[in-house]
Amino acid sequence: IISGIVLLSTGRTALAIDYIEITNPKFIPVKVGVATGANEVQKVFKENLNKVLYFQIIPGTKQEFEESDNIVFHVELELKKNPVQLNSTIWSKGKKEAIASKIFELENEKDLRELGLAVSDWFVENTLQFNGVATSRIAYTAQKTNRRKNIMLSSYDGTVIQRFSYNLGSNNFSSWSFDNKNILYTTFTRSKAQLVIQPSIRLRSKILAFPAGSQPLGASWHPDGKSILLTLMKQGNADIYSYNLSDAKLESLFNWKSLETSPHMSPDGKKIAFVSDTAYPRRPQIYIHNLATEKTERVTFKGNYNSSPKWSPDSTQLVYERQKKNIFQLYKYNLLTRRHVQLTFGRHDSEKPDWSPNGKQIIFSAKMKKASKLYYISSFGGRTIRVTKSPPNISETNPVWSKNSVQF
Repeated sequence: IISGIVLLSTGRTALAIDYIEITNPKFIPVKVGVATGANEVQKVFKENLNKVLYFQIIPGTKQEFEESDNIVFHVELELKKNPVQLNSTIWSKGKKEAIASKIFELENEKDLRELGLAVSDWFVENTLQFNGVATSRIAYTAQKTNRRKNIMLSSYDGTVIQRFSYNLGSNNFSSWSFDNKNILYTTFTRSKAQLVIQPSIRLRSKILAFPAGSQPLGASWHPDGKSILLTLMKQGNADIYSYNLSDAKLESLFNWKSLETSPHMSPDGKKIAFVSDTAYPRRPQIYIHNLATEKTERVTFKGNYNSSPKWSPDSTQLVYERQKKNIFQLYKYNLLTRRHVQLTFGRHDSEKPDWSPNGKQIIFSAKMKKASKLYYISSFGGRTIRVTKSPPNISETNPVWSKNSVQF
């Protein structure tokens, strides 16, 4: 039997789940008591729940959790074999009926990790009332000291990592298609830069063709999966184009005299966020172009360097990086309120943010020690947690989150 108990600690009288203020950066994580044990399901459950940021794992026994005054919920997980079955129930203190119960079934014990992932998401959905992301994936750039850069894929809990790119170039700037079937990235060689599309199940990649004299510097997907947005360098100037994948046709979108980079289409397909230094040379700012009205609006005015905009899943917010006192920090911009909120603080650079599929977390790269590593932070700010456990000599940068669940 695997047992886990959920405790809620808010620093005041225990309240119902509806009143957990996860939108507050100073939110005290919900304490989750998990009985000691080494079962694979329990191990996966703990690893993924810990990465959610809204929970804190507390070890102990079922009796200790039941006697605690801080307990608001407890979950009982009973694992059976032949066939593999997990009876799961979440209880709330003071209530006779369970909040939620479910029977998870598997064909064999080889899929116990998948069972742990499913339980993790089920637990999140029934306690915090939003979708879990335990089966999502992270694509990022990894570079060992004095070696070429490669695209890697990591599980949400950072425990399963695989190399994704295998060509001879240095690979960077990956982007998931909206259906998660393909990953787009840039390959750099000594003579040129190329855009590559590769199926997320790691089949053979396809190199995209561009006119002579032009160099692609990075790209992202259109929601329809039929075209991409890219930055193309011609004669020392960077502009933004749309590229049709079926016939390789280029369409100029932003062809100003300044440098335009980092185009990203909103998930609803209505707006494009990008970066330009048209206001002041070498002082990039973030702009939003409305495809319906064909109007372009500058949205950042503070700071001399704002870049790397990424859309929230509901297309209402942007997360981006801003240089403040020579240090990059993460900010969030709300299109409805036109308000900018700083998310990260400290003496280290925090860069290249991206949203979780449920919009509740953000992944980014931060150089807290010698090499940059990947971290999660709540989309409302607060504490951070390391994603992977890679050695100190491996740098991790440019993370991008899959749109939903993806299997290795």
